[in-house]
Amino acid sequence: MGKQTFYDQWHRIAELRIGLRPSVTVRQHRYRGEVHYVYHEVIHSGFFRAGPETHALVQSIKPNQTLHEIWRKFIDISPKTAPGQKDFFDLIVSLYKSNLLYVEGGVSEDRLLDRTIQKKKKPFASRVSELLFFRIPLLDPEPTLKRIVPFIRHIYGIPSIIFVSLLCLWASYEFILGADRAFEESGNILQLGNLLPLYIAMVLSHIAHEFSHAALCKFYGGNVRTMGVMLLMFTPLPYADVSSSWAFRNKWHRAAVGAAGMYSDILFCSIATILWAYSPPGMLNEVAMNLMFVTAAYTVLFNANPLMRFDGYYILSDLVEIPNLHAAARKQAHSLFKTLVLGGAETHLDRVSGRRKAFLVCFFCMSNIYRILIILSIVKFVADQYFGLGLAVAAALAYSTFLAPIAKFLKPLGDPRFVAKHRKKVFSAGTISVVLICLLAFLPLPYSRKLDGVVEAKERTRVFVPVNGIVTELHLKSGEWVDHGQIILDMTNPELVIELKGLEAKIRGVMARLKQSVTFGGATLAAIEQEYDTMKTTREYLVGELSKLVVHAPHSGFWTSSNIMGYKEQWLSRGTEVGLISYPNRFQFRAVLKQEDASEIALMNASDASVKIEGLRNHTLEVTSLDIIPFSQKDLPSVAVSPLAGGDVATDMQSREKPQAVERFFLIIGSISTDAVNDNVLDGRSGWMRIKLPPRSLGWSAYNQTRQFFQKRYKL
Repeated sequence: MGKQTFYDQWHRIAELRIGLRPSVTVRQHRYRGEVHYVYHEVIHSGFFRAGPETHALVQSIKPNQTLHEIWRKFIDISPKTAPGQKDFFDLIVSLYKSNLLYVEGGVSEDRLLDRTIQKKKKPFASRVSELLFFRIPLLDPEPTLKRIVPFIRHIYGIPSIIFVSLLCLWASYEFILGADRAFEESGNILQLGNLLPLYIAMVLSHIAHEFSHAALCKFYGGNVRTMGVMLLMFTPLPYADVSSSWAFRNKWHRAAVGAAGMYSDILFCSIATILWAYSPPGMLNEVAMNLMFVTAAYTVLFNANPLMRFDGYYILSDLVEIPNLHAAARKQAHSLFKTLVLGGAETHLDRVSGRRKAFLVCFFCMSNIYRILIILSIVKFVADQYFGLGLAVAAALAYSTFLAPIAKFLKPLGDPRFVAKHRKKVFSAGTISVVLICLLAFLPLPYSRKLDGVVEAKERTRVFVPVNGIVTELHLKSGEWVDHGQIILDMTNPELVIELKGLEAKIRGVMARLKQSVTFGGATLAAIEQEYDTMKTTREYLVGELSKLVVHAPHSGFWTSSNIMGYKEQWLSRGTEVGLISYPNRFQFRAVLKQEDASEIALMNASDASVKIEGLRNHTLEVTSLDIIPFSQKDLPSVAVSPLAGGDVATDMQSREKPQAVERFFLIIGSISTDAVNDNVLDGRSGWMRIKLPPRSLGWSAYNQTRQFFQKRYKL
């Protein structure tokens, strides 16, 4: 306990005679080897955890003595370790709020809470935010739970757990197979026509979830006296009060009660996934989809995650044996701030091992970061469907998550004693904060734009196979110089050879008939001559086709082919592109500028641009000229800029003819100098162009990106 010997509110309770209620039980627990005592008031389900010193003080509270007499007794026995009046006052208030005390003598018990209620009155905005999490008790499930206790052992036994695990593996396999369909259908999950089925699935899954908690709590000896409805973000959902599990000595029993709800979620999610995978389109499929979405999202994002204050958090708190883990983590973070920033001394209440302190501080940071990310995701998901509702949710969460904690953190600055004690540090911290904010908001920093793109030859000729055939020999490798008329590859076509031989045999037969007709003056001479001319023309065509089986270079340049070695002994159809020939040192870089960045086009100059090529990152290529196509388009310069090849441009996978972007973009074409690069295979390589732009501050960049996000997503 802390030490404040006298307290100005002590007179409120000094003459009261107080005792523990007869219904209070005490159990000894061990947390990380330390002894603690858990007080449990069975009727009202009140709890209080105390260390050995506090436990000794609580046990001394008897109605045969006033509180002042009890305190004086501790002062007389041990003046140094005895609690101060404020510590004693706070202890009595905490015990009373947990329904552990009664007051003798007909004295109004409200006197115990007058000062506390006055000190902790909340502002109107805070009271309104509490409406987001409001509970209404409705029924007592204890009689029902007593009747089903014999069946609970079978529901949570080893065979049942193995069965649910196998069912979960089967459902996971089916979900992976149908993942594309699942994500596509989840985009319509918040449509107006699906809200009622979604809510029904949510309520049913939550009833099973909460009842699972209650059943296992009852099985381990706890009492579940309340089930009802809680208002969670304006949404009525069922809840069960299983706080009696806090009194369990066995930490594994407490953790099991926390995991029981997720056990139910996994079971119903697995069944729903399998039904969704095998049922035809219709009502059953839609119900299964809703149930699968609700249980999976709720379990994975919230319940199972220890960074959120749901089941996973309480399981972790029990397993690491740190009660009220979030409060302990926050306390250590504040203690670290007080000692490192304000230079204060660490109190004995804050002293823990270095390993435990590191864990608590890391947990504090990670839980707050994750909570912020989840909140932003929820707001974005809701706003995508209903923008107005998304704004309302964002306002409520912004207050409870950001504004209220910041106001609480800065509250000591309103205390003149705190400011007087830490005047220099407060002034220094305030000055540094203002300077940092101004620097981030207004200090211009170097700024540039990185554009994905691909290298193309300015003058190049694509080489196609002119006739069907099998590649028999390759004369060039990609990147080699080729002269005009040089052979690139040889092909053969056995069908053409056979066809030509058969045609020549027919021609010899026609010539024999032609000679015979001339000798005997036959009437068929004209017809035979016409047949001969047709066959002769066909032979010339076949000879020409056979000559095309040798592919020559149409002009000089560098030969480039991405798969030339793979063509050997392969059949190639007419029109197959086998490579291209480009002129040396005549290359351009075709970069993609997203439409939301089009406002920067006027600021782009060739002198501020440079290009780097994949595989040649140690070389920076100079841009000699920069051209901007003055209209947006979707046809990508190459598939190399798509995510499939490591690019950053979202590609329309439905486009089969040519690669197309999902959103329109502007094409930036820059002529590049390749004198510094000793590499002839540049054509078709991916890379990026970096263009320096006027300096801008981080604050302006953040504002611009936020404005573009709302304009693009919500058309504001």
